[in-house]
Amino acid sequence: MQTNLKKQYFYIVLLLALAIAITINFPMVMNYLFGEEGGRIDTRFMPSFTHLGAELLITYIVALLMFTLNFFILNPAERHGRLKILNIILAIVLTVISVFILNELLYSVKNMIDTGPRPRGHRDEFDYTNFYVSGLVVGCVLIIRLIFQKQTIILENEALKREALQSQFESLKNQLSPHFLFNSLTALKILINEAPDTAQNYINSLSKALRYTLQSNEKQLVTLKEEMDFMESYLFLIRMRFDSNLSVNTSIDENYLSHRLPPLTIQTLVENAIKHNEISKLRPLRIDISTTENEGLFVINNIQKKLSEEEGTGIGLTNLSKQYQLLFGKDITISIENNQFKVEIPLIKQ
Repeated sequence: MQTNLKKQYFYIVLLLALAIAITINFPMVMNYLFGEEGGRIDTRFMPSFTHLGAELLITYIVALLMFTLNFFILNPAERHGRLKILNIILAIVLTVISVFILNELLYSVKNMIDTGPRPRGHRDEFDYTNFYVSGLVVGCVLIIRLIFQKQTIILENEALKREALQSQFESLKNQLSPHFLFNSLTALKILINEAPDTAQNYINSLSKALRYTLQSNEKQLVTLKEEMDFMESYLFLIRMRFDSNLSVNTSIDENYLSHRLPPLTIQTLVENAIKHNEISKLRPLRIDISTTENEGLFVINNIQKKLSEEEGTGIGLTNLSKQYQLLFGKDITISIENNQFKVEIPLIKQ
């Protein structure tokens, strides 16, 4: 970053030195362009183009050299260090002395080359010019230093925020795989007791689902197609457990298959519905998964709460909501209408 700040500094001072040169010689520039005497143009009081160009060039070179000198004294690319008052005093003194010496040398060379008459406005003494250039250069360098430091602080704060968000996201995401594994093994235990002949198929589907969860831990986002492919295996697992007492209907617009979402999002919502609702022959549970016209996805289930709810782990919808906030600055939408529990999640374009 410091190398970039050095480049920025010298790009800036190239323009600032030109601005200072024009400012210092502004009366001469105006006299060259609009020189008048008694309301009429009088060429005797107009500087020649060569003379004006030499004045501008001398001031530009002096200012540019002073910016370079102060780069090493005031160190504007320093991102964190405090500026000592001694450095400021040293910068002012050396700048004034250097400007005076450079002006004398450069104007001596100029006068040796340009022996013509000096137009009105030419200065034999450069005292006020020296102080003016010195003040402008030192002031500009100090302002550049302050801007660079503020810019650095902002960038570092943003980097720290990103690191904190990434760390928080990874912490949230890593909770999903153990949670899913626990519930899957619990279901497998039940299935082995109730239908041992179909346990092998369950294990095959479970291995596919677990492979997906392990691979998804390395990703922040997956496509809706990847998530739905995983859901086929997952839905096979839960249908094996609940048979016809649970129906899951999907309606996915193919135009949204390339859209993205956090891995295991739909599985979390389906699992949440299963955990909090009674599933039986008398009270079958229906879950609908469908895309919306506004690039969202609905997961809806009818509400039929259990008489005694399972103890929650505290990572379901809260976890999913935090993931969306961290990744996209968006949130999921939860609503209850007509005895239906509805969750809408945004789908993100690639």
